[in-house]
Amino acid sequence: MENSQIFHDFSVSTSISNDSSSCHLNSSAENQSYEDILNNAVNNSEQNDANEDPESYVVVGQDFEEPVSLEGSVVKDDDEAYELYNSHAFRNGFGTRKGKKEYRSGTRIVRQRFFVCAYEGFKNPDGVVPKSFKTIDRRTGCKASVQFDVDKKTGVYVLSKHSRLHNHSMVPANKRHLIRSHRHISKEQLAFLTTFTCSGTKLADVFRAMRKEVGGEANLGFIVPDAYDAVLAEKKKKLDGCDSNQLIRWFAMRQAKEHDFYYDFQLNEENQLINFFWRDGRMRSDYEAFGDLLIHDTTYRTNKYDMICGPFVGMNLHTQNILFGVGFILNEKAGTFDWLFNSFLTSMGGKQPVTIMTDQSSAMDKAIR
Repeated sequence: MENSQIFHDFSVSTSISNDSSSCHLNSSAENQSYEDILNNAVNNSEQNDANEDPESYVVVGQDFEEPVSLEGSVVKDDDEAYELYNSHAFRNGFGTRKGKKEYRSGTRIVRQRFFVCAYEGFKNPDGVVPKSFKTIDRRTGCKASVQFDVDKKTGVYVLSKHSRLHNHSMVPANKRHLIRSHRHISKEQLAFLTTFTCSGTKLADVFRAMRKEVGGEANLGFIVPDAYDAVLAEKKKKLDGCDSNQLIRWFAMRQAKEHDFYYDFQLNEENQLINFFWRDGRMRSDYEAFGDLLIHDTTYRTNKYDMICGPFVGMNLHTQNILFGVGFILNEKAGTFDWLFNSFLTSMGGKQPVTIMTDQSSAMDKAIR
């Protein structure tokens, strides 16, 4: 029943955009041949796929917002205040960020609230942990912003100052849906994604189906990385800290009793358990004898946390399946498989199999190299 409701809500939300798109195509077809329409569609698709950075699609010299000031607007809370400025930013082709809050003296009652352009300020490199990669810093010190004054008696937000001058160009209309502050996954969309991923469908395939259903990524409201992040965050909510701690204690207890028991686990930045692997002495002995063939599959998700079970399996002389090790991972990213395969090889003393059968052969090859 719940899945039917999800499909119904998703279909209703997309039918309007499909109807408007079909009307546009019909009117255009009157002046163009079928070949012209097809060629234009292919060219536009190739251009959109080749360029994913919205900041590279700027209109040179367009530095001003629309000549409509938001001053005097009244909203009831912080969320509505941000939505007001963010909607205005989308119409004009720039992103937004939440700025600082100022409080009344000696209290935690908000007196003023600021929202700024995404290009505001400059990133401070001091105190930042060095990373193995660098991202482009596009901030230009833009001064465009809005200031809300909070009424002391009623608590409503009154927009008292709206600075509209930017020192950068705007993103064109056909790329504004890629700006970070304008991307959002609704509850219905998240439920749609999680329902199909729990059924074993790859997230990229679910995303492509949703994109086709609404008539393009611009109508969808988010991109592939957003989908992966949202589904991963939903999985993390299910991970019970008590269960995680109990699992690690169980691993440590077995290792204390069995000298040849091996386990490994991985934590995220918030010290939450996201991946783990183990094997016992019997698995190590079987791998020493029959480790020429290694089979690894990640289609099993029959646990309440929806973690991906990736067993390492082989075959003995009687053509019976034997288990070499078991890993549970939270996502199917390349870095996750690199960690899992490296943990497996480390547990086996670095012995490499002769033949590998896996749906993640590229990650296995990288781990072996």
